Amino acid sequence: MSQDQPDRSAPFYEQIYHLLRKKILQGEFKPGQRIYEAKLARELNVSRSPVREAVRALEKEGLLQIDHKSRITVYEPTMRNVEEIYQCRMSLESLAVKLACERMSASQLDEMEEVLYQTERNIIIGDLESVIAFNAQFHDCIVLFSGNSELGKLLGGLRSLTYYYRTLNVHGPGRANQILEEHKQIFFKMKERKADEAAEEMKVHIEHDLLHLKNLLAKECEQARGKKS
Repeated sequence: MSQDQPDRSAPFYEQIYHLLRKKILQGEFKPGQRIYEAKLARELNVSRSPVREAVRALEKEGLLQIDHKSRITVYEPTMRNVEEIYQCRMSLESLAVKLACERMSASQLDEMEEVLYQTERNIIIGDLESVIAFNAQFHDCIVLFSGNSELGKLLGGLRSLTYYYRTLNVHGPGRANQILEEHKQIFFKMKERKADEAAEEMKVHIEHDLLHLKNLLAKECEQARGKKS
């Protein structure tokens, strides 16, 4: 059995969803690439129905796009889309930090400190995939510890695209360490229960993420134009 084929121990559509999501987030499926349900069904040795369900779930998350002719393509970020999502994150995650500062327990602070330790450990050994996962966990902890479930739902709607951006954002000389240091600054302010200062650190951190991502996208656009000329 191929490594990409479902193991049939869980619903097919769920396994296919996770498989396709992983291929998108890890860059195996490129931005703008066409996806064909029939071809996927043949490769995975399943009917088209679970493939269609998985595709619709990924469309809902924003990782796949379906046009008026039912053509399926991998999400291709635009400057405007990136800016809008990061503007939402700045407002929502700054609020989450403030609430978490007021409500989180000592054990929850310890949990965040462990996440930072694991991030640093994986930077040292060069495991970028784990670094990205722990970066996401740091932000998830803050939202969870804010104690505001509605805030969690709002940010949950951006979760897949935010994770996708993180896979891009971690690349670059010293970039992973820069992200870690900014996370540490947020954490130190939270540990001191300085809510306004922690919120400002979060805002600055997300602004830096946005700037780095926009620079990456600009370079990609420039390279694409160079190939066409």
